[in-house]
Amino acid sequence: MSELFKLTDVELYWAQLYERNKLSDKYQVDLSNLTPEQVERIESTGVKVRSKDDERNYFVTCKSSKYEITPYDKNGDVIGRDTLVGNNSRADVMVKPYSWKSPTGQSGVSLGIVKLIVTDLNKYVPEDNVAEEDTL
Repeated sequence: MSELFKLTDVELYWAQLYERNKLSDKYQVDLSNLTPEQVERIESTGVKVRSKDDERNYFVTCKSSKYEITPYDKNGDVIGRDTLVGNNSRADVMVKPYSWKSPTGQSGVSLGIVKLIVTDLNKYVPEDNVAEEDTL
């Protein structure tokens, strides 16, 4: 179960790497537009890959309740908190499946992110900052 493996050139959606998601109260990111080979590899660990017929196609949501998900650039430098990783960014991700059990008795297998290397950054600019950036 604890086998570490790499997913290459995945598309990132809804990255909340340094800030907790308001609904789940966890740090999280969707690894999206997965290839059939990636889907097969992930599902071989017991993790369910989802599809909602939207721009993410086949995807899996990786969450962390305790630790921020630190993004790195191709040079190995940390992408700081002031740079938000936006939808359609591309990344190579080292993941590791883990088993979990909730206080209510639910259980399952999820993917944890060991390392996230952003290979093509699409910066997210919140709408309230767009006007500010346009004036710079």
